[in-house]
Amino acid sequence: MRVLQAPNTALPFGLLLSFLLAALAWLGAVPGGLASWGLGLLPLAMFLGMALGNAAPALAQHGHAGFGFARRHVMRTGIALFGFQLGFADLLAVGWQGVLAAVFVVASTLGLAAWLGKRMGLQASSFLLIGAGSAICGGAAIAAADSVLRAPPTATSAALGTAVVFGTLSMFAIPGFQWLFNLQADFTGLWLGLSVHELGHVVAGAALVGGEAPTFALIEKMLRVALLAPAMVWLAWHMVREQRKQPGAQVSHVSMQPPLFLWGFLSAVVLKSTGVLSIPLEIALVDLSQLLMATGLAALGVGTRWLDLRAAGGKVWVLGSALCIHLWAAGFVLVHVIQSGAAAH
Repeated sequence: MRVLQAPNTALPFGLLLSFLLAALAWLGAVPGGLASWGLGLLPLAMFLGMALGNAAPALAQHGHAGFGFARRHVMRTGIALFGFQLGFADLLAVGWQGVLAAVFVVASTLGLAAWLGKRMGLQASSFLLIGAGSAICGGAAIAAADSVLRAPPTATSAALGTAVVFGTLSMFAIPGFQWLFNLQADFTGLWLGLSVHELGHVVAGAALVGGEAPTFALIEKMLRVALLAPAMVWLAWHMVREQRKQPGAQVSHVSMQPPLFLWGFLSAVVLKSTGVLSIPLEIALVDLSQLLMATGLAALGVGTRWLDLRAAGGKVWVLGSALCIHLWAAGFVLVHVIQSGAAAH
C-alpha cells in the first residue's frame, strides 16, 4: 500500500514542518500538561498549525506539496494504525447492552447532526464533521471524516473547535454531576464513555471520578471508536445524497466505497485481537498513529485562516452545544438501562 511514499526524493519543506509541529504538540500534550485541561495532541497540533499559518501566511504556499501530502497520506496512515488501540475482547467486556448503547449514541448523534445542521443552513461537510467529532472520538473522527469528505479547512477547524470546547466541558461537568447526585463510580464511568468527545477527555474525566470509572469509561469509549469505519461509509453516502439533490452538482470527489485507510483500520483491529503482537509493539504503533494524525492536522491548520474560521458563524456552536446536550442526556438514560438490565439478571 503506497501510503507514505513521498512525491519526490527530497523531503518537502511542508512535510518536515508538519512533523515538527506535531512533535511540538506531543511535548505540550504530555500527561500533566495541556492535555489535562482538555487540549490533547490532535487539537493542539491543529491549533499550532493555525497559529503559524496565520503568523506567516506565505508558508502555506511555499510548502504546498508537503502540506498536501501530510493532510492526505500521512493522516490516513495514522487513522489506519489507530485500529491497534482496539481489540474485540476488550470491547465486549461491558456486554451486549453496552455494545448496543454505543451504537445508539453514534447513530443518533450523527442523525441529529444531519437533521439539525441541514435545517440550520450549514453546509453538509460542516455538520457531518461536527457530528463525527461528537459521536465518535473527537479529533481522530474529524480527521477520518475530513479524509472521506475532503471538506474545506474552515469546516474542519470549526469542528475541532467544538470537539475541544464541549469535550472539555463534558470532562468536568459529568464528574461534577457524579458528586452532586452521589452517583456510583461505575455508573459515571459508563456515562463518560458514552457521552464525552475525545479519548483524552474520557481518560481525564474518569481519573477525576476514580474507582472503577476509568475501566468502564475506556471500554465504552472504545466501542464508539470501533464504529469509526461504518460511520465513515455512512458519511460518504450522506454527502453524495445531499450533493445529488443539487442540480449540476459534482460528486466524484466523495467515494461511495470504503477508502483504503478504513480497510487498514479494520485490519489493525483484527490483528490486535489475535494477540500475536507484543504489548510494547502495540503501544509503539498507537503512539505512531497519534503522531501521524497530529502531523496531518498540523498541516491542515497551516492552511486555515482566522478570518475564515470566524466566517463559520455561531451556527456551528449552536449545533455543537445541541449535540453535547444530546450526548449527556442519552448517555445518562442508557446507563440506567444497562445497569437496570444487569440488576435484573
